[in-house]
Amino acid sequence: MGEMPAFRLFGIPVTIHPSFLVIAALLGFSGRLPVTYLVAWVVVVFISILIHELGHALTARSYGAEVEIELNAIGGLTSWAVPGEELSPGRRALVAAAGSGVGVIFGAMVWLFERFTGPYVGVAGFVVRNLIVVNVLWGLLNWLPIRPLDGGHLFSSLLQKVIPSRAESIGNVVFFLTAAGALVAGVMTRRIFLAVLAGWLLLGELTRGRQTRPTVPIPPMTFDRPAEPAEREGEDLGTLSRPEAEPEPEPRPEPEPEH
Repeated sequence: MGEMPAFRLFGIPVTIHPSFLVIAALLGFSGRLPVTYLVAWVVVVFISILIHELGHALTARSYGAEVEIELNAIGGLTSWAVPGEELSPGRRALVAAAGSGVGVIFGAMVWLFERFTGPYVGVAGFVVRNLIVVNVLWGLLNWLPIRPLDGGHLFSSLLQKVIPSRAESIGNVVFFLTAAGALVAGVMTRRIFLAVLAGWLLLGELTRGRQTRPTVPIPPMTFDRPAEPAEREGEDLGTLSRPEAEPEPEPRPEPEPEH
């Protein structure tokens, strides 16, 4: 496969996988949009998810992290690592919340812009309306406490800060219940995409405990140190020496015959 399209935004590397554009187009195609509106929809999704990931990346970089952004089939992914240290649960919570936070603010700014300069019709109106809906609605949904959404990371970080000893057990129950509730809501409202996504997340919660198997300890093995070859006089180190011939046993005297 050829190289993925890549560029830098605010000094942050951004990589775009073709699967990102394919999934975005399929979402628009499911709504039976004309070609012009389908292209506009893909642009809206690209801008919205890029802004979302920039919220994560810029916040993490403010804490000294090295960041990268990747747009792929599941949306966006911001990879970050702090050299030589680990962020506290509070800072991890801020990084997790920053993506949707920036998206909601951007959607609100687009709404204000439309109020003062609109109304817009046609393709322009379609772009403005969907920039508001995608950034605000998707941003709020992304705050739901479901793994691996931002809300799941945010909820886990808050639990680790407040009650670290029970963070994992409480998180597992909450994540399962929220994913199950989202699945029921998707089925009842006939939102196919929401139902499929919630079902996939719920399946991940059901199989999470089975993915880790107890490791069997390997018994330690000991090796005897090989004997070093005897060093002969006049030979260099490392030269193998031939084994010396064993001395022949001395002949035993035969007993004299008795007279």
